[in-house]
Amino acid sequence: MTTAAPCRPATAPRSFGGTSAGSPQWAAITALADQAAHHRLGFLNPALYLLSHGPKAGYIFHDVTTGNNSVSLTDANNNPVNITGYSAGNVWDPVTGIGTPDVAHLLKFLH
Repeated sequence: MTTAAPCRPATAPRSFGGTSAGSPQWAAITALADQAAHHRLGFLNPALYLLSHGPKAGYIFHDVTTGNNSVSLTDANNNPVNITGYSAGNVWDPVTGIGTPDVAHLLKFLH
């Protein structure tokens, strides 16, 4: 009999996001969409961008309109380093793209 044991990382837990989280999520969404359509949908970007600008955009995507990806940190000499990023805005922006999908609704429009 095998018993699962909690994993203890060698270092402190770290947060992650961006493409480290987004890419696997979109791979899963694509797999669900392919299953729902009963065939491979292929390259989804054109369909996603059309949907994000269409009349159902607010139903399919949650537009993230606040926040930014600016970073403030310190260098090896403890000097402050500020990196100005981009700000979120309406519809597409370089921080959040087209927003976050409502997958249940998105799947209804991908075929």
